[in-house]
Amino acid sequence: MVTAKQVKAKAGDVLLLVGTTKGAFVLRSDGARKSWDVGGPWFPGHSIYALAFDGRAGRRRLWAGAQSGHFGAVLSWSDDFGKSWTSPETANVRFPDGSGVSLKQIWQILPGRDAEPDTLYCGVEPAALFVSRDAGESWDLERGLFEHPHRPKWEAGGGGLCLHTVVPDRRDPNRLFIAVSTGGIYRTDDGGRSWAPRNKGIRVTFLPEPEPEYGQ
Repeated sequence: MVTAKQVKAKAGDVLLLVGTTKGAFVLRSDGARKSWDVGGPWFPGHSIYALAFDGRAGRRRLWAGAQSGHFGAVLSWSDDFGKSWTSPETANVRFPDGSGVSLKQIWQILPGRDAEPDTLYCGVEPAALFVSRDAGESWDLERGLFEHPHRPKWEAGGGGLCLHTVVPDRRDPNRLFIAVSTGGIYRTDDGGRSWAPRNKGIRVTFLPEPEPEYGQ
């Protein structure tokens, strides 16, 4: 059995979260970053595609998207820097019944804006966006993006058909950017009800449309 080494973090420390195919690690240093304490591994033997730290609203919570051979892709969290983790018996991020798809992988976990301390975003494979408004207790599929007419035409990149990046606009609470491999960049200006491609400067000379609106 692998025993995970614990780290002790305090206000002002620097944290570096590292996900690997053999578990998760947390590196801690002070502001000088001259030496590091290494905590982990957690989830030994599991592939960790996504890690995040949420320090809003007094929390000190680590999030991990783990790929388990038994339970599949699950989202776990720790409030004591890895000493203990939640172990969901069923997927807490999952596509609704009747959607025609099932969760394969969690690619990004992102705390929302400081003004929305209970909001979290989760990008997954197959490419879709989930949002939590209750600090991760429940998750909802972002229907505006999932039902976008481009989605059936997206093709998988080298790592799969994944929504791998979520970027909230810190000045506009209704604006959010996402990136899909290989759908491209999309932006919403109305809180997720509608999405528009925002690819610029992409040239694909071997296709009939050398500057595609989306994809690539």
